[in-house]
Amino acid sequence: MLIPLHAAPLLRNVRRFFGGPASPADIAFEQEVLCASEDSELNPSVFLDGQIEKILGTPAESHLDAEIDHVLRRTVRSAPTIAYHIKDAVLLDGSIYAGRMRHVIGKKNAALSKKIVHLDTGAISSSAAGSTYFGHWLADDVLAYMLAERYSKPVCCSPNSSFEHRPLYARIFGQDWTATDRAHIEHLILFQDFAQTSLKRHRQLELRRKILAQFEPSVGNYLIYLKRGNTGASRPVANEQEIIDELSRRGFTILDIRTDSLDRILSHLVSAKIVVSVEGSQTYHGAYSLPRGSALLLLQPPGRFTATQRDWSENIGVRFGFVVGDQRENSTYFPLNDILKTVDLFFKDKA
Repeated sequence: MLIPLHAAPLLRNVRRFFGGPASPADIAFEQEVLCASEDSELNPSVFLDGQIEKILGTPAESHLDAEIDHVLRRTVRSAPTIAYHIKDAVLLDGSIYAGRMRHVIGKKNAALSKKIVHLDTGAISSSAAGSTYFGHWLADDVLAYMLAERYSKPVCCSPNSSFEHRPLYARIFGQDWTATDRAHIEHLILFQDFAQTSLKRHRQLELRRKILAQFEPSVGNYLIYLKRGNTGASRPVANEQEIIDELSRRGFTILDIRTDSLDRILSHLVSAKIVVSVEGSQTYHGAYSLPRGSALLLLQPPGRFTATQRDWSENIGVRFGFVVGDQRENSTYFPLNDILKTVDLFFKDKA
């Protein structure tokens, strides 16, 4: 018998009180391994001497030792990709309840529809990070969607933020991100799919083919500076105009995420030789457009260093590097000479 939707959180809390919290692995009646754990060798990250010592902190979701290890490691053992099959689940305003489990895929106050649907089978494509950050939606959730559609029409929730470029990507990829915020799901499938496995690479390259079908590479190789501006969380660059002027003089094309169309951005990225940009979600536009053998150079504020872009870039054959800036009140100053020397390191490695 189906329980009332709004009773699901209370019932879960009662079960949790007696049995403790539960993960998808704890309550799944079947764990389907879609890709086994794999060992991989990584290209070294590209950076100048003294950069690691300039790192002062990380985003709240991470910690310093993990990010430094992330950027320095040369080998990695990936976690397996797993589909967890779960019976009698409820999706209610960003959370999935089943047994003792609560699995968050969005925020309660982001839910737009109060309509309750009943699904015999539902495979989840949304994640908490992907519902909040555009970069995670583009790099993670669109790939989870490809797993979900193996089982049913993918189920996603309303995003916490408005993602300007999501409709065009959904059209290019042939994905329907219409939200379902409240549902009874008899057979739920949740995915563990964070590792950069060969299965993820296969999906990345499939989406790259869809990008290339619409944006044909040009004969030339673009040198790109991708300007973030004031989009998303603020990461102002104190000397950005100086950087733009010098890179322009050296043949870089300047793309502005605020004012340039996604069509223009992607038409350049598919032929890019190197992309320089301050760390942020805008760099994830390269996840399915940058060609193998190209490079991604991130300008990193010292107090929020992260190397998550190394994952998808390494998996599709894009070299990863960084320059750590100097904090200047509410902005970051990036020594121009450090940027130019690091760009030269990429090209020296290819010589």
